[in-house]
Amino acid sequence: MNIKKVNIVLNISIVLLFSLCIISTVSANDYIDINNKTTYNIVSDFSNDEIQTIISNANDGDTIIFTSKNYDNISLIIDKQLKIISNKNSTINVNPSLSEKAHNLGIDNTFGFYFTQNSSGSILSGFNIIAVSADYAVVLDKSSNTIVENNSISQAVNNVVVKNSDNVLINNNYIHDASNNSLQIHDVTNISVLNNTVAYNGRSGIETSNLYDSLISWNEIFSNYFNGISMYNRSSSNNVTYNHVYENMNGIYINSQSSNDNFQYNTLEFNRMDPDSELGGFETGNGLLFGEFFETVGRKTPNISYNALMHNENFQAKNNPLKETFKLGPNYFDSNDDVHTFICPMLLAKILTMDFTSVSNGIGIQIYEDGKPVNDFAFFDQKITVDGKEYSVEIQNGKGLIETDSSQDHQVEIKHGDKVPDYRSETVEKYTSSSKDNDGSSQGSTSEGTHGSGSGSGSSSGTGSNSGSSNSTDGSNDGQGGSSPNSGTASNTNSNSTSTVSNNQGRVIANYGTNSSDVLSESSSQTGDEEQSQGQENAAESGSVESGDSSSPGDSETEGKAYDLSQVSKKANPLQDNSIIIVLAVVFLVVIFFYGYRRKNEFE
Repeated sequence: MNIKKVNIVLNISIVLLFSLCIISTVSANDYIDINNKTTYNIVSDFSNDEIQTIISNANDGDTIIFTSKNYDNISLIIDKQLKIISNKNSTINVNPSLSEKAHNLGIDNTFGFYFTQNSSGSILSGFNIIAVSADYAVVLDKSSNTIVENNSISQAVNNVVVKNSDNVLINNNYIHDASNNSLQIHDVTNISVLNNTVAYNGRSGIETSNLYDSLISWNEIFSNYFNGISMYNRSSSNNVTYNHVYENMNGIYINSQSSNDNFQYNTLEFNRMDPDSELGGFETGNGLLFGEFFETVGRKTPNISYNALMHNENFQAKNNPLKETFKLGPNYFDSNDDVHTFICPMLLAKILTMDFTSVSNGIGIQIYEDGKPVNDFAFFDQKITVDGKEYSVEIQNGKGLIETDSSQDHQVEIKHGDKVPDYRSETVEKYTSSSKDNDGSSQGSTSEGTHGSGSGSGSSSGTGSNSGSSNSTDGSNDGQGGSSPNSGTASNTNSNSTSTVSNNQGRVIANYGTNSSDVLSESSSQTGDEEQSQGQENAAESGSVESGDSSSPGDSETEGKAYDLSQVSKKANPLQDNSIIIVLAVVFLVVIFFYGYRRKNEFE
């Protein structure tokens, strides 16, 4: 009888062990992390309906990880706050037909991922979404505080639409080859569109309608068949900054009722004319175009300043012929004179100039406003010929550098304009540490710290190839350099101070090091990177300047965001999470067998 009991115990133990193994295997697809949130691994064997069921049964805060390389016929509705990610750049081939759930919710357009109001706070990251024949690849409908980042999204009629939402981040995506618009933003407040590449679309790269308090910055927008950026209906207190918009029908098209918008530090170039355009051929090929329905609210005209508008086939900037003449801010229009700038006669514009100066390690290029160096400006490449050799110089924050022998005079030539080229040639004399530039121009040799007028007296400290006395300007407005009582000997100490350039909402655009003497600093880089000197520079016209840590261009910060920008944390391997169960099961089995063996010997 006792032997039978032992056998029963052994049989029960085997059943328990088998059950534990099954539990361990099942839990490899979904497991609990340390925050009591479930993570689901989605393999390509799952059908769209099975994936939708997992999403529908998930809880807010759960993570959905696509672990395979390819998924077909996908059309998913996200109605929870979820992290939907792929660590393998999974390809999602969108289903061109509506799912049953989409029909039940009254959704008419086909899509890949549809984020509803209940999905607010979700993340979509790491996918290659191909939406051939679908209306949309990604839809955010009343989904706020949501992030779409690090994806390639392509081939839908309209790739991404964000509507009736706020506090959204669209970051670091490649959005391309839509039949119509690549990114549509309708009735949205406080969206940040940052660091995206938007290209090869049938209409506009980015289209907005009723956009408020938003940031469109550091995007590459090119080769779109209509406009790079199109703005319709209303736009208010938006910042469109540091974008490179080129080879579109127009660069930026403003056809909205605009109030207090900022368009600064953008490069708008090589936009082309199209005689077959719906706008009319003469309304194409412009860097900046104001449309028929462009209006301003009161006197709050858009702030359009410190942009580079260059090489556009028609006008660098053009007003609509039905509108009144109004004034733009200071911009560089690819020439130092008003003859070759090609600005529409119905726009008044302040022209920034480009000049050269001799520095200890080559020839410096600087953008000037009224004889004063401009230190916050668009980024662009400029072709310059030195002694018969052509260079492509990257202009960063208004300055660039050609490394060459500074002990010799050099003949410099620059081509301004394309339609009616203007070749400007001048001699940049050899660099001497004691020379002064008395007229604020590029003629003559200059030393670091003496070019043009400055914002005030102060000491200057920086690294350089030559040591010697450094003169700083003393608040003069006539372009003459003066000796400062606080001037001193240049040292090898690289003392950095920084400025924070903010927009009119107090939102930080970017952080840059300051140059106390407001002049081109010497550098060993051909890309225009500069060494910094101590001091405080004037506040930029776009906002206040505050002291802060320096960062590279593109490290922009935005205030008031509700979403979490931290990286999605990696979860532990499911096998590791369940290993304790397996170990306990094995130990339990060994104990039972040992116990049974001893009991058997006792009975025998």
